[in-house]
Amino acid sequence: MFGDMVDPSRHVRRTRRGAAWPPQPRTSLLPKLPKPLVYGVRLLIIGLGVAAIAGTVLSVLTSADDQLTSGTAAETQSAVTAAKAPENDVLVRTQELTDLKTTLMELQELIPELTPAIYAFDLDTGNYVDVAGNAEVPAASTIKLPILLAFFKAVDDGRITVDQTIAMQSNQIAAGSGDMQVEPPGTRYTALEVATQMIINSDNTATNMMIDLLGGASDLNQQFANWGLTATVLRNPLPDLEGTNTTTAQDLVRTMVHLHKGEILSLRSRDRVLNILQRTYNKKLLPAGVDETTVSYNKTGDIGELLGDVALMDLANGKRYAIATLVRRPENDGRARELIRRISQTVYQSMNKSLPVPQPSLDEAAETDDQPAIQPDSETSEPDAP
Repeated sequence: MFGDMVDPSRHVRRTRRGAAWPPQPRTSLLPKLPKPLVYGVRLLIIGLGVAAIAGTVLSVLTSADDQLTSGTAAETQSAVTAAKAPENDVLVRTQELTDLKTTLMELQELIPELTPAIYAFDLDTGNYVDVAGNAEVPAASTIKLPILLAFFKAVDDGRITVDQTIAMQSNQIAAGSGDMQVEPPGTRYTALEVATQMIINSDNTATNMMIDLLGGASDLNQQFANWGLTATVLRNPLPDLEGTNTTTAQDLVRTMVHLHKGEILSLRSRDRVLNILQRTYNKKLLPAGVDETTVSYNKTGDIGELLGDVALMDLANGKRYAIATLVRRPENDGRARELIRRISQTVYQSMNKSLPVPQPSLDEAAETDDQPAIQPDSETSEPDAP
């Protein structure tokens, strides 16, 4: 039975229509291509495929690289922003006084040659006004304010006592403002005397003695940074006529707010600081823009290219605000004094809601001002009598 079976692989079966099964290969109507050409076409197809794959891979890698670069740039920008805006900033701001800002900018436009940086902060409400308040400018003698706080911080920490004596060194003696420069090297002062002269008479020699007493510029700069004074940097001893020591109006106000809140210093040291600042000889800038019932605690700065003042104002109605104005100017331009007074008066009127007082024009005031072009706290001048 099995021997009679036919092996289907050996025979071609016919379908009903007579077609052979399995189907026979058809003869191609196209001419047969030479083998080298066939191989060339195949290589071309393979090459195109590889190129497409490589392009896809490169596209993915480029996209990932772009994302990484963007992420790095974003992180860098975030770090810069964080450096400019310290965490737990003592300046807890609520609302900018836009009308006041507009008025201050109009004052600036009256004398285009002068460039003021202004920052004012209401200590009761957190309202503020900012006109280039973060502009980094020469600090001049205003840098003595944070140095004063650093001194009393060292007193509170027990590293220094107010009655310890300091011998003046020859390399600390500096020209410009202050009387200590005329004393011989080796003259001894108490630490409190040095700190006091540094502020009330803006004594440059006292300032250099204080910088050395507190560990030098590097230690002070680190302390400033810890307080959020991101642009306040001490680079050279006083008088620093080239303006290498820097600050901003906002940094100076931030220093005053630290003082007001009493979070850095003990209450006793804070009272001592306020007592010294109230006795500052030069009251011709920001304090000249408020009425006689206002108590001012201020520190001025004066070099050829810049005139400035920072103050804590204690108004009769109980309000307190801090203000700093730093004016860049042509060399010793006297109009900067009157501009600072006008700025102070404008801010005071806003804070106190008082009526404006008629004033002469800025140019007239500069011409008729009987004060010298260089203020008594100037790093380059002899001081007036207290």
